[in-house]
Amino acid sequence: MAVSINIAELLKVLKKTPAEQNIMLCGKHGIGKSEILTKYYEEQGMKVVPLFLGQMADPGDLIGLPEKVNNSTEFLLPYWFPKDGKPIVLFLDELNRARPELLQTVMDLALNRKLAGHSLPEGSRIISAVNDGEEYQLTDLDPALVSRFNIYNFLPTTAEWLLWADQHKID
Repeated sequence: MAVSINIAELLKVLKKTPAEQNIMLCGKHGIGKSEILTKYYEEQGMKVVPLFLGQMADPGDLIGLPEKVNNSTEFLLPYWFPKDGKPIVLFLDELNRARPELLQTVMDLALNRKLAGHSLPEGSRIISAVNDGEEYQLTDLDPALVSRFNIYNFLPTTAEWLLWADQHKID
């Protein structure tokens, strides 16, 4: 069951949620999910790595490419994987637009914080965003995957949006 939150409540949730707990934000497109998350974590000194899963065609886009090593197959680290050992915020945008074969890879990532045998650095966070509504072309998410996330319906108030628009010089 999802809880509805506004911008102020989202910032509290981001501050209080332990790194080991995954977050899923549900809401319409263009309401600030990505921007608010990125700004918050960058201000905390964390690198935010956005992956637009709806644009990925193959699991190799997410997990990296295989190579032969001593008569076995290992996966090269994907371009986005942190090589410095510092924790990241892995932002899985458009999760419910991803192809089913990509979602199987996300399951291991969300459950074990591993990708093709490579562990995310300690303290890394996984946050996903999904669009919600009949007007979108979406992929049904497996309940087992969804259960790995704390789910929030993101509903900024009109006053919050107007303040944001004013701060960003949007008419």
